[in-house]
Order: sequence, then structure tokens, then C-alpha cells
Amino acid sequence: MAEGPNLPGLWKKVNELLRKGDVNRSLWDAADTATPIVLEGDTLVLGFAPADMRHAGYLTTPANRARIVRAIQEITGRTLNLEVIEGLTPEDWEKYKQRLAERVDEITERGGFRSSHKSALQAWEALSQYLHQYYQENMGIRRFPDQMARTLIKLLPVVADAEDLAREAEPAAEQLHTAQLNKAFDRLATYTDLPPTMVALEYMRYRNSRRRQG
Repeated sequence: MAEGPNLPGLWKKVNELLRKGDVNRSLWDAADTATPIVLEGDTLVLGFAPADMRHAGYLTTPANRARIVRAIQEITGRTLNLEVIEGLTPEDWEKYKQRLAERVDEITERGGFRSSHKSALQAWEALSQYLHQYYQENMGIRRFPDQMARTLIKLLPVVADAEDLAREAEPAAEQLHTAQLNKAFDRLATYTDLPPTMVALEYMRYRNSRRRQG
């Protein structure tokens, strides 16, 4: 797949598949309103006109995002990431990336963030790569509750190990660790069809149990 006429056809099939599942009119309306803009690597970019941006949030909740990702995987055999932007053209996507890069550069230059927290960031980035690879290799098109529960049980220790490494590297970088840990919770929520709050709760329980055993 690539930018071009295949994307509207893919998105039409995704809409049809979504409507075969549980009733979710907010998701259906949002998906129907979204415009597929471009497939860049493993990222499918969806756009909304400014007047329709109120729909964007319905595509990015963990449960709805996971449902869309599964639909795409069932149709294409690929696991794709979703990016939702305001805009309808590839040019809008390029402008969005440029604005994002400028913000990152501004933060980096202002605080020396990446150089100051290089070791900690490496631990968190390694975790992100591992979780993505695990999802691609182990989560099939049909996912059952017991499979998703085992996934959570398996991955919670991985997240805990990454957190320990990151905090050991940068003990004072609390804001960084909190932000990255919550990103991991969001990703696990997508993988397991659980609310992020529930994933966070299970993680806290695991950490408490681990401390008691230690």
C-alpha cells in the first residue's frame, strides 16, 4: 500500500468491518468522516477538516484505536500505527511533521533535554521498540480474552525492568519517567483492550508484589 487510490479503498473496507462489530456510533461516524491521507512506513495518517476535528478523539481512544488496528490487520495482514491530524492532504501532513519537528527542536535546544537524559531515554525507547515488536510477532488477528490477559502478565515485568533501568540512569528525571511510563500504559491498553487506568492499576499491583518479594 502507498499514497494513492488504494487508501480510499482500504478505508472503505475498514469502515465496513467496523460496522460488523459491536455498535459504536461515535466510532462509526468518526471513521466515516475521516480521510485517509497517506501511508508512510507503518503509519496510516488520517485527517479531518477543521470543522470535523471533534470526531478525532473517537479514533484515538485505546479501545477504538485497537479496533481499527485489528480491522486493518485483518484486511491487509499488516499492523499499522495511526496518526490523526487536522488536514486532508499530504501537504497538510508534511506541515504537521514540520511543526512537530520544530517543537521538538525547541524543547531540545531550550533544555538540552535529550543530551541530559540520554541514558534514560535509551531505556524507554528500547521498551517502546520491544512492545511494538512483541505485538507484531505475537498478537494475531483473532484475539481472545485469555490471550490478552497472558500478554499483560508477560509484559508488566518488562515495563518494570525498563522503568528500573531508566530511573537508575536518571533518578531525578521524574517528569520524564512519568510521561514515558504512561505512554507504555497507553500502548498496553491498546494491546489488551483495557482502559489505561486499569493497566496502570495492574502495574501498581505488580510493582507492590515485586517489592514484597524482593
